[in-house]
Amino acid sequence: VGASQSASATATSAGGATGGRARMSDLFFRKNVDKSTPKLHEACCSGKHFKEVTIAVNRAGTNKFKYLEITLEEVIISSVSLNGNGNVEGGFPTETVRLNYGRMKMTYTQQKRADGQSGGQVVGGWDGIANKVYA
Repeated sequence: VGASQSASATATSAGGATGGRARMSDLFFRKNVDKSTPKLHEACCSGKHFKEVTIAVNRAGTNKFKYLEITLEEVIISSVSLNGNGNVEGGFPTETVRLNYGRMKMTYTQQKRADGQSGGQVVGGWDGIANKVYA
């Protein structure tokens, strides 16, 4: 997940540069080829629309504490590519999947060092369709 802002060097009456429309970049991930591979390719080629996609990131360990959740809305698979892994002994082919989306919400959950429990959340997001905050 990424975003960029094209700033204008034109000064306003308030001073400083002015911002334009935010551009959200595709979210991409790499994974081993598996039984989802044919369906991911099919969805990309057909332009299949997904209302919502949620990605959870957990800490390693026995408790699997979820510290980051990314929710994407109005999603299409913009690209899928197979990658060889011949340089690694016993290497398994991987694929890179890119998701394009209209809205994004990210929730970061802090973890207390003392007991490992939740220490509060920070939520932020952007509606790229309406060009406004979405959280």
